[in-house]
Order: sequence, then structure tokens, then C-alpha cells
Amino acid sequence: MKIKFLGLILFYVYSCQLFAASPLIKVRIGKKLQKVNVSGIDLERYIVPRKSKKTFSGQKSIEFNCVSNLKSKRLKPIRLASISSLTGLINWEEDRYKGRLHIQTSEGLDGCDLINELNLDDYLSTLLPKEMNSTWPIEALKAQAVAARSYALFKIQTKQVGKSKGFETYYDLENSEKHQVNGDFFDVTKKTKKAAYDTKGEILVNPKDRMIPIFFHSKCGGRTLTPDQVWSNVVEGYKSVNCPFCHKHGRENWNHIIPKNQMAYSLTRVLKNYNKDKGSVNVHKITMMSDHKREESLKFYSGASFKKIKKSRLRSVLGRSILPSNYFNLSEQNDRYIVSGSGFGHGVGLCQFGAKELALQGFNYKQILAYYFPLLRLKKVY
Repeated sequence: MKIKFLGLILFYVYSCQLFAASPLIKVRIGKKLQKVNVSGIDLERYIVPRKSKKTFSGQKSIEFNCVSNLKSKRLKPIRLASISSLTGLINWEEDRYKGRLHIQTSEGLDGCDLINELNLDDYLSTLLPKEMNSTWPIEALKAQAVAARSYALFKIQTKQVGKSKGFETYYDLENSEKHQVNGDFFDVTKKTKKAAYDTKGEILVNPKDRMIPIFFHSKCGGRTLTPDQVWSNVVEGYKSVNCPFCHKHGRENWNHIIPKNQMAYSLTRVLKNYNKDKGSVNVHKITMMSDHKREESLKFYSGASFKKIKKSRLRSVLGRSILPSNYFNLSEQNDRYIVSGSGFGHGVGLCQFGAKELALQGFNYKQILAYYFPLLRLKKVY
């Protein structure tokens, strides 16, 4: 009993750890590359397997042939080299990065991955113009900075990427819609840098004072969703809220026509992949129940058998071009289905266009975050 209690204390301390300074984050910016060519001024190259370091004066270009380096039989990634510059900037392709660039084998030994390690707040300065827009009101950008920092620190602290794969990945998250999208040194503006550094060290924590993944999306369409409504995981601290703000911005309401045979095939895939239901849906025996945008699930009969699936699962099968969001309703019309929806994205957490409108109305970033995350609170951790 004492051991279990001690474990809870340690977890509490771990989840609320304060940082002495802005931490470093490792972001995968390239994967399965056949060659990596980096350049810069006064570069320092460290070859990890040989533990050899070399400094190059002046302008230098360094090329790594990833194919010739993949002689190891290990399937888990290993770090090959690290590159830094005394000027603080390194070029890769047409982009310029602060911090260090690490080159390592990719999973399955089919190329190299490129990892950018840099200060977290410098990272956020490049993220804001990609995840939002650098011309948006500063308070909206600050709200986004806090949300993105919270998500990134959660990934860093929990080592979630490595744990999900079952081995050390050497990066905290990747530069993609799967995690967060960031840019390079040239994408930073005075406004995005100010938003990142004015909120330095601030994150959102749940009622138990613990870090949780903070999600955000483009446009909810009228009401935000919680993680369990879209995915399978329950994250303590989320609450669905009405959002009458985002309708003024971004994409208008959308409609799509789905033929009955395509719907039957898609429903069968959802039942098989997510509901572990091996039965198929007969195109001539589908009976849809009444639906509303606010409903998180679709209910229907396949013959005499009642079925229920998450709308997010149908979206993952049909694709984002047909279902841009999870906020939609479905109706039957002759030999087809009409899907009518609002918003864009998964709908969980911070609604970015809603945040923009609230900022235009004079709300500050703390008020914006309090609206979309009413059960969470701000905490400064460095």
C-alpha cells in the first residue's frame, strides 16, 4: 500500500514538474529520406557511431547518403549524426532552422529521418503562422501558443511517441497534421514571436493539476467535441461547449451526396475496423434513424440488426474531402444520402476561427482559453 501511494506521489510530481528554463523539443521534419544535404556557416558535425567531432570554418555543405549508411540489421532507429552551427542557423533544402539537426535511421531502415532540436518557444514562433495565421489578432495567437505548448510539453514529458511505438524514437512529435504543423526561421514574424514569448511557460492543466494533451482545430461549426466523442480515449478536463462565433469565418456550411452503395461499403468498413463487427451492410436493407449535427454517433438498422457507429469513424473511412468535419447530419433521398455539415477539422478543444472572432470582440487569450476549456486552468511551468 505504501509503495502504491508513493507511486501516486511521484506521478503527481512528474506531471506537474516545473522547468528551470524553456525546454528543448525534438521535431521530426523529414522522414525516409534517401539523401540529406545541409549547409551553413561554421558548422559542427558529430558522427555518433564513431564519436568523432569536426568543425568547418566558413560556408560548408554536408551531404549524407542514407542508403549507404543503412548496414545495421537493427530495425529500431539509431542516431547517425548531429549538425549545429555557431551562427545558430542551418539550411536544409529551402528552409532554415534554428537549433540542431539530427540525422538518424528511419523505422524499417528505408531511409533517414531528420530531427530539428530547438527551444520550445522558438518552435512555437514558427508554428503559429502555420496552425493559425500571423495576421490574426495577437490574443488569438496567444491562445494558440498556450494550446500548442501544452500539447508539446505533454508529448515531451510522457514520451508518448516512443511508448506508442515500443522503442526510442529520438523525437517528441512530428511536423504534420498528425501532431502539429510548424515552419522554419523565415516563417517567424514579430507578432508570432511576441505571442509565443508573452505566454512563455504557460500551459493548461486539468482539475488534478496534471498535463493533458490540448487539442485544437480549424472550425467546430457550432459546438466543440470532447476526445471520447471523436476517438476512444477519455481525457479528464474536457467539456463540449457551444460556439456561436466561428460561423463568421472560414469555410461555409457544406453538403455532399453519397450514393447508397458507397455508404453501404463505408459502413461495413467502419463496423469491421472499429466495431469488430464482421457482418456486412446490405445496400438494400439500410434504415437510418433520425440524425442531428449534435449527435456524435450514427444509428441505423442493417436488416433487423441495430447498429451504432461514431461519426468520426465514418469520416476516417469516407475521407476529409467528403466529410470535412464531424459536425454533420445525414438524410436519405431516393438512392442516395445527403450529408450536411458545418466546420472543418475534428472539432475537439480550441476552435481557431472561434478564437479569432472572440479576439476581434476584445477578449484576451486567458478569456478565450477559459471559454473553450472551462474545466482547465492556466499554469506557468517555466
